[in-house]
Amino acid sequence: MKILAAVPLERELEPLADALRERGLTERRVEIGRLPALAFGENARIIAAAGGLGKAQFAIQMLHLIERIESLDLVVCAGTAGGLDPSLRVGDVVCAAESVEHDFKWGMYDKPQPRFAGCGRSLSALRDELESKPPPFAVRFGAIAGGDQDIVSAARAREIRELHSAIAVAWEGPGGARAAQFAGVPFLEIRGVSDSADESASDVFERNIPLAMRSVAVVLDILSKVRSGESAG
Repeated sequence: MKILAAVPLERELEPLADALRERGLTERRVEIGRLPALAFGENARIIAAAGGLGKAQFAIQMLHLIERIESLDLVVCAGTAGGLDPSLRVGDVVCAAESVEHDFKWGMYDKPQPRFAGCGRSLSALRDELESKPPPFAVRFGAIAGGDQDIVSAARAREIRELHSAIAVAWEGPGGARAAQFAGVPFLEIRGVSDSADESASDVFERNIPLAMRSVAVVLDILSKVRSGESAG
């Protein structure tokens, strides 16, 4: 059983890798097609690689990776997000029941934004495991809005939350979901909260990346264990 964790930014990948090492996962560097990657754990149960910034680039690189990894069980978009729900704090994690493409604009037709359901088996396994063994941060399940747009305004954040019933906002999720859907592989978006998607976001985003991604690493490690039938410890 293998999980591909595609991480949008290199500066998000580094703290994710550090946290997986700290959790005792052995690591080796590998080349997957044209992209470098890190294989963690026995039988490379987590493969982490840079996915690229923005929906289009992320979809291209994710599909490139998917097509070259044998026995791939799940694809995860693992990155940071702005929290839209006021109860979310920096370092909390959102697991996407749905990834919704908030910047997909219909012109001639009255249709809803594209929405992509997260892998039901993974969401169910995480809910059960985290309910019995909660981590030291909150894990929420709900929609994550994705679009190639920095959300750094409380008014815009509120609009996205109300229009799309989303509790967090990021960029690449819908692109990853489209690539996984095309390849026929289950998909899940997991995001660590780095900011509140408001006017303070540009000041705090960079310094909060390590905390947010370390929380993502914890959830990713737990998910890889419960999906393979191991105890998450």
